Amino acid sequence: MNTPAELRCRAQDLENRVPPVTAGPRTDDERMWLEKAAALRAEADKLDKLDKLDKTGQ
Repeated sequence: MNTPAELRCRAQDLENRVPPVTAGPRTDDERMWLEKAAALRAEADKLDKLDKLDKTGQ
């Protein structure tokens, strides 16, 4: 299983592949990378929340 930090690192790597908006319209691949990055960040946030709940015993 990946840690939240690893997931965020993978998300950042995907986001770094995408050129700035000023470079022109996004390609299908670029949109896919950004969507995947958002999903990875959401998963990392979910894991952080679960970890926090486990530590507090709630």
